Amino acid sequence: MTLSSILYQAAVCANMNESCAERESCRLRFRAGLLRCRCCASPSSRLAPKMDVNECTTENGGCHDQCCNTVGSYYCKCPTGQKLEEDGKSCGDVDECAAVNGGCQQGCVNTQGSFFCECSMGYKLHADGRTCIMIDPCASGNGGCSQICQNERGVAKCECHPGHYLSADRKSCLDIDECAEGRARCAHRCVNAPGSFTCACNPGFELGADGKQCYRIEMEIVDSCQNHNGGCSHRCEHTSAGPRCSCGDGYLLASDGKTCTERDECASGEACCSQFCINYVGGYECACKAGFQPNADGCGCDDVDECHLDNGDCDHFCVNSLGSYECACKEGYRLGINRQSCIALGSAEVEVDMDFAGIPGLQFRRPPQLLRYTVALDPFYEDEDKRGELTLVHRVVCLDNTFGNDCSLSCEDCVNGGRCNTENSGCICSPGWNGIICNETCSPGTYGEACASVCKCQNGGSCDPVTGQCRCPPGIHGKLCEDGCPKGFFGKKCNKPCSCANAGHCHRLYGACLCDPGLYGRFCHLACPRWAFGAGCSEECQCVKANTLECNARNGACTCKPGYQGKKCQKECMSGFYGAGCKLQCHCPPDVLCDHETGVCKHPCPPGFHGEKCLLPCHPGRFGVNCRQSCSCGKAPCDSKTGQCICPAGKTGATCDQACPAGYYGQNCLLLCSCSSNAPCHHVTGECMCPPGWTGRDCKHPCDSGHWGRGCENMCVCNNSDGSCDPVTGSCFCEPGYTGKHCEWSCPEGAFGPGCEHNCQCQNGAACDHVSGACTCTAGWTGTFCGKACPDGFFGLDCHQVCNCKNAASCDPVLGTCHCLPGWVGEKCNQ
Repeated sequence: MTLSSILYQAAVCANMNESCAERESCRLRFRAGLLRCRCCASPSSRLAPKMDVNECTTENGGCHDQCCNTVGSYYCKCPTGQKLEEDGKSCGDVDECAAVNGGCQQGCVNTQGSFFCECSMGYKLHADGRTCIMIDPCASGNGGCSQICQNERGVAKCECHPGHYLSADRKSCLDIDECAEGRARCAHRCVNAPGSFTCACNPGFELGADGKQCYRIEMEIVDSCQNHNGGCSHRCEHTSAGPRCSCGDGYLLASDGKTCTERDECASGEACCSQFCINYVGGYECACKAGFQPNADGCGCDDVDECHLDNGDCDHFCVNSLGSYECACKEGYRLGINRQSCIALGSAEVEVDMDFAGIPGLQFRRPPQLLRYTVALDPFYEDEDKRGELTLVHRVVCLDNTFGNDCSLSCEDCVNGGRCNTENSGCICSPGWNGIICNETCSPGTYGEACASVCKCQNGGSCDPVTGQCRCPPGIHGKLCEDGCPKGFFGKKCNKPCSCANAGHCHRLYGACLCDPGLYGRFCHLACPRWAFGAGCSEECQCVKANTLECNARNGACTCKPGYQGKKCQKECMSGFYGAGCKLQCHCPPDVLCDHETGVCKHPCPPGFHGEKCLLPCHPGRFGVNCRQSCSCGKAPCDSKTGQCICPAGKTGATCDQACPAGYYGQNCLLLCSCSSNAPCHHVTGECMCPPGWTGRDCKHPCDSGHWGRGCENMCVCNNSDGSCDPVTGSCFCEPGYTGKHCEWSCPEGAFGPGCEHNCQCQNGAACDHVSGACTCTAGWTGTFCGKACPDGFFGLDCHQVCNCKNAASCDPVLGTCHCLPGWVGEKCNQ
């Protein structure tokens, strides 16, 4: 250390006013680019300082960090966070985390010469640098949540306000459409709003206190069809929006929506008549020319064979013709003036003018009339005096698993879960049902199996016909409707009379009328208008009104007109039945339908048509007279008249279950495939499916050079060739001397030439060229196949080298070494 550095050091230490302890001295150390003062123990005063050698001035005394001089010696010192190693000079890191985790509450991370504390996820380091405090993820930006943020163990969990749900990103909240999902349960209409919804009522209704039920406004209840039939010329139907007009059969509703005008089926072309069409109010009728009569379908006209009936009133012969006839006479007679009588030739012609009525100009065919026969039997009572009459007791015994009054029912007729009894002689009904085929609900006051259980509901409550569970009237509660006042009373002791009509319920405390289903109004004195039902008359009947007699004002049940059935009276009677409840059986010839309302037998429609006027074509899958028969063509359609299957392209056979035979395609498999190269064609389109190596519309063209496979879509990949390959397999056509699918290998040893099909004939270890088969002889051999040794005086490859042996010595044909005769030595036998 120079004098100047010592003086500088002393000055800096003095200026920095380091507070070194007693018997310590200040030393300036250059560390991390800064001058710092470090304290060392002051040298001992036993020896004179002038005699001391300061070892620290030479290479820092060998110390890794700080060197502290002492009198007669020195020692090394390490900075905070490091310790002196065993050599007394090097400094090693102190792992502060090893002792009580460095004082850290959670994680401790050791570093070179120091350490620091860290916290787990969801926590942050306190200002003291050691303690961890929990982070509230919701404090910053609401945790990313659009509505509610919940802190769950340091993790933000998003939630939504009522009426919303959490989206897929688990942060955003979307509105729940209670109306679309059916949660609202509004009586009429539902209006969605962000996070909520509101119920709304149709015109003429007001919203109840529950915010969902709609009640008719008493002053607005007016049947819009009462006055002048609502302005309709035919039928009027009351709706909440006003009158709705409709027309009967044979009429059309005019553009004003009220007037019905007659429909002229004859003029519109809707009629099926082949000759004449006569329109009348509500329908039309077909007529035929003279000499024709309507046929069985009521549309066409058949020729009348006038000769068949009384010989056409001809005296001799009758000759029928299309639409007419004429009389002819035997030889010796001539036809009279009336064109029917025959008069002998030569006799005086005496004919009387007759009032002859010709054939009527038109022949009509009207619907057949149903003849009904009723036999009335007087009742016989056992308590009457016996008068000597014969009393006939008649009992019907059904056979072949049938039952009913006329043995027309079977097990298949049991409905609503009913099943047949063990004798197949009747139905065993499910709970809540009775009747001969289980089509009637239990009568009021009964429920359960065979309707044998008695309801126990009080205060006018009705019970479920299946379970017996009570349905309480408005204002009444409890399992048996026991909680509430009986009809007609209210108050704490149920002793105050209600002013409600029809002995209706009133609020048990305030006396306000609570109407039973089917009634409305302030005093429940008004019955529901037609086609309305339920609590407050707020429900609209779902019956098909044209087919319905009435809608039950309490529960909306539909009472169908004769000829209709179904929950909404939406179905006509099944084929073979008619009348009220569709319980009466038709008695018509086979394949002849009966009117579903009256039971009158209808004329059969021609094959391929059905409907009241035989104008409707058969539905898919049906054919024949009145479209009564089902097709047997699988998924293929059939001819609506004959039932013959109409096979789709590519299919054949009686039921279209067979594909076209090879070589044919298309509709009915009549088209011949045009494919070459033995290629099959698609059975529907006729498209050729070329085998590998061929292409083109008709598979006539081989693959171009360099291509192969199906559709010639693959490129040849060949080495050592001209790039062409087999158009079917893709195998390359190799140059001579090469083999492999891609010509990637040379011929194996011993083979050469095209396809490596030739065997090499080289001898004596000679190499064979894999392309030409030429032999490359080893040293000492020659000839085409290397079968000849080198001639005397020559050796080596191709025997080109000349021997240098002397004195008649021979040389080795391979190496050229001399073999001396006796008496001679030396490399050339010249010694």
